[in-house]
Amino acid sequence: MSLNITREQILKLPKTDLHMHLDGSVRAKTIVELAKEQKVNLVEEAKALGIPGVVSGTAEELEEKVFKQEYNSLMEYLVPFELVNCVLRNTESLEEVSYRIACDEFNEGVRYFEMRFAPQKHWSKTLGWEDIVKAIDKGLRRAMDEFNSKDDVKLHGGLPYRCGMILCAMRMIMPGMGDYYKTLYELHTGDDLQNLAIMASEEIAKLAVSSMKKGYLVVGFDLAGREDGFPANVHKNAFEYCYNSGVHTTCHAGEAYGPESIMGAIKYCHVRRIGHGTQLFQWEKMQRKNPDGTEMTNDQKIEYMNQTAERMARERTTVEVCLKSNSQTLPSLRNLAQHPVKDFLKYGLRVAISTDNRVISRVTVTDEYMSLMKICDIDAKGLRNICLAGFKGAFFPGTYAQHREYMRRSIDFYDETYKKHVLGQ
Repeated sequence: MSLNITREQILKLPKTDLHMHLDGSVRAKTIVELAKEQKVNLVEEAKALGIPGVVSGTAEELEEKVFKQEYNSLMEYLVPFELVNCVLRNTESLEEVSYRIACDEFNEGVRYFEMRFAPQKHWSKTLGWEDIVKAIDKGLRRAMDEFNSKDDVKLHGGLPYRCGMILCAMRMIMPGMGDYYKTLYELHTGDDLQNLAIMASEEIAKLAVSSMKKGYLVVGFDLAGREDGFPANVHKNAFEYCYNSGVHTTCHAGEAYGPESIMGAIKYCHVRRIGHGTQLFQWEKMQRKNPDGTEMTNDQKIEYMNQTAERMARERTTVEVCLKSNSQTLPSLRNLAQHPVKDFLKYGLRVAISTDNRVISRVTVTDEYMSLMKICDIDAKGLRNICLAGFKGAFFPGTYAQHREYMRRSIDFYDETYKKHVLGQ
């Protein structure tokens, strides 16, 4: 029987957010504050990006005109990121936004999250790789220290607040994406952009490994960006470097392309998690051919799809599900009742409910759980499994034994919290 649970009760439960982008989660008020400090004209920046209606640059205006409830296309959804990044060009701003985002997560009962970001979008000649990682690390640790000093953790044995960082590389790059990409393009004029993207991803892989070894909160490597025509396997050297060095890997896959994109990420890139995966069961959209070059029959496509899903279930590959952002970027999912999360759960896949972009999508983890409860028939056991799936699928900054201990504590804490705040016992 479906569980009848309130928003206030969901807020109390320990949750995770494994798929959350830094530059998609900065509050409008913070952007305005940073713009004033850095003398950035948000009105002019918005105009240059083709964002209509921004005439005063206030937080209220940004929330209405830039960070909307609905977007007309994926391209419209992506534009606000560039406006945010124009104020994330120094260590002070990176530390502050990381701290504030962490506080937003912790304040809604998220006990563990992973913040992902593309260092190459923040790089400049005065802001180096380690400067970027160190600043974000500092902001996250400040939030953890603050929340872990509260009575529920310090005095009453509550589950500690923890977090990690995932460094993102991009499937495709363009000179206009930032100073790093512009410099790379100028140094390799005439070279194929795909080759430059491969070079860039290998650099991020090396940064992820070196940062982890230095003790920063880096726990993973991710590949994001346009899927169609830009398969993950061409970046396999970057993934293999991370895999062989102990850095966990995830990949945006199956968001806008079929099950072959997901299988490619699993088979060639050693990923333990898949970002979005919404096209997993869309066998009819497959473009893969047989080894001899012939077109696959429908039966062959269905078999391939089932093999992919079965491998994910068997290997406990976690799907990072972001309901609100999927409904904003994929026309077929405007009606969330059509979201494949129901099929993921029926197939026995491990699902980790995540926000993707807290501000650009105007969503919280609690919002995502409330949406999930509306579209899926979930009982108490099902909710428990989904909440704990995030803790199990976490990359976690620490040893395997430390992760196991944290998982054990998360299970105990969930059961105690559910009993107290949902059952009222």
